[in-house]
Amino acid sequence: MKKLLFASISLVILGISCKKSTPTPDPVAASKFMTYTAGTFWNYQTTDNITQVVTPYVLTATSTDTTINTKVYHIFSSVDANGTTSEYYNNTGNDYFQYTQLSAQLPPMELKYLNDVSPVGTTWSQPISITQSGVTLTADIKNTIMEKGFTETVNSIAYTNVTRVKTEIVNLSSSNPLVSVSILTQNIATCFAPKFGLIKREFALHITASALGSSQDVINTSTTNQLMSSNIQ
Repeated sequence: MKKLLFASISLVILGISCKKSTPTPDPVAASKFMTYTAGTFWNYQTTDNITQVVTPYVLTATSTDTTINTKVYHIFSSVDANGTTSEYYNNTGNDYFQYTQLSAQLPPMELKYLNDVSPVGTTWSQPISITQSGVTLTADIKNTIMEKGFTETVNSIAYTNVTRVKTEIVNLSSSNPLVSVSILTQNIATCFAPKFGLIKREFALHITASALGSSQDVINTSTTNQLMSSNIQ
């Protein structure tokens, strides 16, 4: 409590008591949508829908962190037939980030892929650019929460309280007026479950660039990524 003193023209002092308002706390998710405990592992399978090649890989949480652009990312090891690579995940409050490449043609970036308390219909966007043959293509990655709280069965395992996020490439443009770019196909949708994180992702994206009557693919990929099993610590 504190008194606010106001002087009137007649020099009468009026004391007014007021309360400080209590700030509303940020909402908290019932369970986090990723597990960072060292030793936790996930068995995934990626299917190339164009070639039908199936690639299994194992994602394992390590005990190591690293800092990227001021954020502390937990390091995960990803092992497949070609060897071992690292993946980087961060959870700040209700936001989830991954330092990743959406495809081999795109540069690595900090991608906000989920907010665990936002309602259905929530969207967020971030810019991205790619330069090929001296031409820079710019766009925004738009994410939308499409569904929440449903059950999704992946590889005969039922996951509850799942959130589905749709990802779109929007506002695509070229730095060269002689080069036009078109999105022929895009269907990117990811399902996340509490504790498990990503359980399924459909990723189809076909972008072409045209100039002087000819065109070529900038990105042409179609994959399905599924969680086959896991050991959550």
